[in-house]
Amino acid sequence: MIKINNEKYLRETELLNYSCNLIQKLVYERKWNDLDEFNKIKNTYSFVRDEILFGYNISDDITAEQVLKDGYGQCNTKGTLFMALLRAVNIPCRIHAFTINKELQKGAMTGFVYKNAPKNVFK
Repeated sequence: MIKINNEKYLRETELLNYSCNLIQKLVYERKWNDLDEFNKIKNTYSFVRDEILFGYNISDDITAEQVLKDGYGQCNTKGTLFMALLRAVNIPCRIHAFTINKELQKGAMTGFVYKNAPKNVFK
């Protein structure tokens, strides 16, 4: 059995800045800390999926607080916000990612979206 260091996956980081007032207020208002583990995950996921619109932020490396302020994000920035929310409600998490070249996305994205997509996307 693999032993996981949960403390490492609960730490606040520069991007996962969950102690900021905006995130703490959201967690408090939604009463996410009152839920069991399954519903903490379900509710924070649903919030990011359904209430944070899809759109490209100024950069992939913005803070969770900024994604929440923007009210939109793409897969990477929504992932940052989701991780920060999970850690804010004491759910350990991490990301496993890779970089793909814009050319690989041709056809999946078209027109304006493809034209404005970054050359490399961190997924």
